[in-house]
Amino acid sequence: MTGSLVRAAYGAGMTVAAMLAAIGAHLPGAKRRWPTLAGRLGKLPAPERAAAQGGDAIWLHAASVGELVAVRPLLARLRERFPGRVFVVSTLTGTGLALARELSEAHLACLFPLDAPATVRRRLEPFRLEAFLFTETEIWPSFLAALAGRGVPAILVSGRVSARTAGRAWGLRPLYRRGLTPVTCCMQTEEDARRIVALGADPRRVHVAGSLKFDVGTAPPPAEIAQLGAALAGRRLIVGGSTHRGEDEALLDAYRALVTAHPDVVLLLAPRHRERVAAVESAVTSAGLPCLRYSRLAAGRVVLPPGPAVLLLDVVGPLAHCYALGWVAFVGGSLVPAGGHNVLEPARAARPILVGPHTEHSAALVARLAAAGGLVRVESPAALTAALGALLGDVERTTAMGQRARAVAESGRGALERHVKIIAARLTAARAPDASTA
Repeated sequence: MTGSLVRAAYGAGMTVAAMLAAIGAHLPGAKRRWPTLAGRLGKLPAPERAAAQGGDAIWLHAASVGELVAVRPLLARLRERFPGRVFVVSTLTGTGLALARELSEAHLACLFPLDAPATVRRRLEPFRLEAFLFTETEIWPSFLAALAGRGVPAILVSGRVSARTAGRAWGLRPLYRRGLTPVTCCMQTEEDARRIVALGADPRRVHVAGSLKFDVGTAPPPAEIAQLGAALAGRRLIVGGSTHRGEDEALLDAYRALVTAHPDVVLLLAPRHRERVAAVESAVTSAGLPCLRYSRLAAGRVVLPPGPAVLLLDVVGPLAHCYALGWVAFVGGSLVPAGGHNVLEPARAARPILVGPHTEHSAALVARLAAAGGLVRVESPAALTAALGALLGDVERTTAMGQRARAVAESGRGALERHVKIIAARLTAARAPDASTA
């Protein structure tokens, strides 16, 4: 009875949310204030609807830009393995949707629907789905229940469940159990596997396959990166990647404290959310430092001054290449309680990594990097300043940390092949008349 009540309450709550969203989408200024709202109400525009009806479809959902980048090699391999299918990619944000539309591996890109039963039905209606794949922690109970009702295999790829997520979801186990029971779960670590089983996944369907982020190849750098490297002309770069509010200010304070002793150093800030660019630019100016937008520098509209300067990454995509130009990398979302972001990119670039105390999203990897000597955790802005100063003053240690970080990144490869094998087995079983667990 409790499980039924939880599911009913969730369905009713999401239905009310969808109704309010439908009303909000028609308010004046809605497209400016909530640009992705209308796209999550279920019904596809006519061109996308026609594409959806083009044949059997395999749908891959990734919430963020980082997850889209991580699953791109998997998408390419699946297109090779399962030719003739319509490959659909969905995401939750406007930035993610823009990137998804640029993927040559996808036939159709769309926003993921709100998880209300009627909204889900409208979105699924035009598709003849062969499989649905979803990344990391994107567990949507109504959507998964609708797939199960249609007999569509659902596969969690590069799955992870942080201790915080597991704790918050404990009271919703009846809801999660119904959604997760038929799902094949490819988890990143043994601990992730234990947690997903505790939330209701069938242990027979749970596999430890590793993180797909280990197998992301490094694309050739765009021409703008070469221009940035030339502009730096041997100067050292501190890269603050995927920063949140509070972290930009901490990095600016650290830079101001260190630049007198290290006048060759330039700071690059890459806000996690592009809509924060103007606010970060204002913070840099308020700190009394020159601020140069990456897009303007790349276009030749501004020149890097000889003294202290802050570069502001105002476009999506080049961050991994910026790490490669860096002397040291701070990975954001970790000095504030946001769970931390991708530490593999600077590790692959052989750069020493600094993170704050909040790294729940990649706890196992952070622990491995720290144990190997490729990463240092800082507990406060003052500790961040001290750690940056130590690395700026010690070339030998900086180089050694970067090499250790890259060794950890290289050691995790192989997840892509494990995922492809598990997915192929699941789809083969689904096509068999007596499909069994996989």
